[in-house]
Amino acid sequence: MRFLIRTDGDLKIGGGHVMRCLTLAAEARRRGHGVTFVTAGTPGTMAGRIRSEGFDVTEVTPVPHDPAADPMAPAHAGWLAAPWQTDAEITARAAQAFGADWVVVDHYGLDARWAGRLRQARPDLRILALDDLDDRPLGADLVLDQTRLDGARRYPGPAQMIGPDFALLRPEFASAREGALQRRGGPVKRVLIAPGMGDAAGLAPLALDALAGFPDLAIDVVMGSASQSRAEVEARVAGRQGAALHLDATDMAGLMTAADLCVGAGGMTSWERCCLGLPTVAVAVADNQQPALAGLAGAGAVIALDLETARNGALEPAIARAIAEASTLSSAASRLCDGAGAVRVTDALEGAFRPVTKGDARLLFDWRNRPDIRAVSLNTGELVWDDHVNWLERALARADALFLIWSEGGRDLGHASARDLGGGTWQWSFYIGAEDAPKGAGGRMMASFARTLFARPGVDALRAEVVADNPASAALHRRLGFRETGRDGGALVFTLTRCDHEALLGLGNEGQRDG
Repeated sequence: MRFLIRTDGDLKIGGGHVMRCLTLAAEARRRGHGVTFVTAGTPGTMAGRIRSEGFDVTEVTPVPHDPAADPMAPAHAGWLAAPWQTDAEITARAAQAFGADWVVVDHYGLDARWAGRLRQARPDLRILALDDLDDRPLGADLVLDQTRLDGARRYPGPAQMIGPDFALLRPEFASAREGALQRRGGPVKRVLIAPGMGDAAGLAPLALDALAGFPDLAIDVVMGSASQSRAEVEARVAGRQGAALHLDATDMAGLMTAADLCVGAGGMTSWERCCLGLPTVAVAVADNQQPALAGLAGAGAVIALDLETARNGALEPAIARAIAEASTLSSAASRLCDGAGAVRVTDALEGAFRPVTKGDARLLFDWRNRPDIRAVSLNTGELVWDDHVNWLERALARADALFLIWSEGGRDLGHASARDLGGGTWQWSFYIGAEDAPKGAGGRMMASFARTLFARPGVDALRAEVVADNPASAALHRRLGFRETGRDGGALVFTLTRCDHEALLGLGNEGQRDG
């Protein structure tokens, strides 16, 4: 497969978007997939960092634009180097030239209109959106929100990967996890200050000042060499014994493992710290970091502050509290993230259907006879082997039906089927049969199945029957764009039209915003 990744990083945006995309890119490349990037061509971007990892880069040439003139513009449209239409045109050309199967977009300034332009240029393209703001429709096939702990999104996308199980951490964090966790529980002797690449908020000098009341603690400060607070930090570090400044550090996993406490910004490093069980006083240095930090604080994994509160004297007592509660914070944090997210995300991107064969008779029999699957099926009776084999032979001989097996990461997970009702309408059904299937696999399977069916000539609508007391299936159908259209006996009837499906993917709705 081929992946094109559209992301930006600079002192204003920060480096987290690029770094998590590089993590995904490295895992995809390790599996033999092709990867290329599109990123802004403005000064100070991370295009050079991307190239240093061995990936080709297409740059978006800067074009002056005024996002305020576009009433539909996302809140962060000013982060774009060019108008979204120009960005979409450049990305679409790059995707076409590269033969991309997936476009991965990690940018708060892009939305469903941009996705729709890409699909117009390449209709078979699939789009993964990395997003943790949830402030706009994305028009993506798959949405990854690795920061959300409650699982609820206003703009969810047809299929989802939600929560830190899918956090895109570099493999060294998973490798360091066991050793780091073994170190936790002892006295706090070393503190890591991690304000982010640019530290525009001045968190590093603020933290150093707060730590003046803890003279026995060793301190490591990590930041970019172009950080806006570098001079202030260098002056403070020079005046404190046991303090060190690390510029453009490449071994964050090692520094976090060696630390007993962190004072850091929100963002991607939050999940790195969780993976290694590092107790943290986390400061939201941008408004978009506050929801994720609130979730982490609610889980008991961090002590969270907003920037204004930290500046007004709350940081020093928060550090004292974190020292006292370090063991509890560490345990709670380590339960949230294991560092294997890049593997899970790549497994999902590799998800694919294969045709059902006669050799799948036992697999389908065992799946379909699971009590939990029978309980939510229209026919709750237990299958009989001989009848099942006869049914499968008849089913595979039908020209007006489709029977498929869904796999992710090389594992068979579920079954999807559909039959032609005539008049352009097909009725579908599905279930996830693997008991230990990855989180969200059912939604990913069905979103892909909808794309598969609507790619067939003459398919204008999909019909589904859902057992009335199966709210999870009903919610999934609604997220996929289905509308409840009636009842058939004890089942709810849902319908998805081609028009509604295309609108969900950003086609034909450039003048609209869901709300």
